[in-house]
Amino acid sequence: MVKSFMRTDRIRQQLLRYVTDALRHEVKGYDLSAVTVTDVLISRDCKYGTVYYTILGTEEQRTHLANILNHVRPIIQAEAGRRLGIRVVPRLQFEFDDSMERGMRLGELFSEIEAERDHGHTDNQKN
Repeated sequence: MVKSFMRTDRIRQQLLRYVTDALRHEVKGYDLSAVTVTDVLISRDCKYGTVYYTILGTEEQRTHLANILNHVRPIIQAEAGRRLGIRVVPRLQFEFDDSMERGMRLGELFSEIEAERDHGHTDNQKN
């Protein structure tokens, strides 16, 4: 069990590095330099992998990027197998990681709560 976990984690880390590098330097015809790969998760049997990415932009730009990533996925997947020297290459899928946006929204909400609390505290002091 421990050996399987170590292998899975090692492959996950290698895929994270490779996919990040491939999107920046190896995919021709597309400018993917603004894409940030945030994580890679793979199944225990290493047959499936999800690459989480983020990019700042509009919903239209994200949709366009998702189409590009789905288009280059087989190339990245095949090259990852060759580069990493693994027999079973995870079938990759790309998924937008919205955690940064959710974090920013939570920060805004906390700021609003803090401002309301401070405003209420100031009103109470006047009375």
